[in-house]
Amino acid sequence: MSAEAAKSSILSKLPEELASLPFGSPEFKDMNAKLAQEDEDNCAPVMRAMPTWINLTGTTVCNLKCFMCNQFLDPNSPKWFMTDEVYEKVVAELYPFAKTVQFSAFGEPLMTPGMESKLDDLERSNTKLEIVTNGTLMMRESRFREKLLRTLELVTFSMDGSTAETYNSVRTGADFDSVLDNISRFAERRQELPADERPRMNFNYIMMKRTIEEAPRFVEMVHEMGGDEIIFNHLVAFHPSLEDESLQKHKQLANENMDRCRELAKDLGINLHIPQNFDLSAEQARDQPASGADEHAPKARPCGPPPIKCWFLWKRVYIGVKGEVIPCCLAGIPNFGSMMDEPFWDIWNGETYRTYRKHVYTDNPYGPCKNCYLIYQSPDQTEAEGFQKY
Repeated sequence: MSAEAAKSSILSKLPEELASLPFGSPEFKDMNAKLAQEDEDNCAPVMRAMPTWINLTGTTVCNLKCFMCNQFLDPNSPKWFMTDEVYEKVVAELYPFAKTVQFSAFGEPLMTPGMESKLDDLERSNTKLEIVTNGTLMMRESRFREKLLRTLELVTFSMDGSTAETYNSVRTGADFDSVLDNISRFAERRQELPADERPRMNFNYIMMKRTIEEAPRFVEMVHEMGGDEIIFNHLVAFHPSLEDESLQKHKQLANENMDRCRELAKDLGINLHIPQNFDLSAEQARDQPASGADEHAPKARPCGPPPIKCWFLWKRVYIGVKGEVIPCCLAGIPNFGSMMDEPFWDIWNGETYRTYRKHVYTDNPYGPCKNCYLIYQSPDQTEAEGFQKY
């Protein structure tokens, strides 16, 4: 289907609020975002809007071999690149609506083929770029670097550890000092830009046995580099080889260091997203004489807003290298269809999406949603549901 044919097909399905605006214009994108937010707020199973944020898996290839990554643990993990046919359908059907595109969830984004021309497509469509990168391929001076800086809305650097010994043991194939130099040079170039053109700079950090004690120092490092935010996540032990690194076996140590991270972030003015502490009451209860009331038993986390807020089912989508429509980044989530078989709009409002939207805020979320980190922010809360299954 040509871009014009795709546009004609989409226009026939749009609500009046969108159909009355120039297709793909900034005003059109603003209205789409407004409708998406309203539909999310109303928990609508059928959407009037299209996704405002897209993850485009241009490649599943990565230049590192991190020990906790499926690409390392599964030697048969496919190394794919998105075909031009899939990419062009995404540009035609989704770019006119999206405000942000992220390259890429399952590989190193800076290894995406034809990256420079893809930046041109983003500029032409008034769409900003997010990347989550290991930082090994930045920041050589070049025309590409300057174009990347113009297009970037957010860069998130993935680092685990604040010493060379720990970092290098996790991010096999990377060198701590080189990566730190790359990020520091990026931070300096970023500061040279006008404030309203400056991309945000965030950091991801996976908490596990070997990294948790270095997490507080990492907060200080990010402050020194001028970072905006740190997202701490637990290691998910989806493979037997990872079980010993899980902080479920080191709960007190984890709580102490997470508390220290919170204190430092508050003192230094760093935004922090970090899981809640482990509930130690069950362990404490086992050390005390038995009593009639089970007052120390862990409390189940309620399902439904508050406290959860799913921003994926209403506003975000992941597109796989073969055109698979994947609702989020949750391990084990199925794809909901393929853009190569039917228009995205039909999948977006199809039976599977409607079913997931109807159930996610109930006491029985559908499918893998029941193990989602948005519902269960600490892995010890999901043992009954199998968060740690492998």
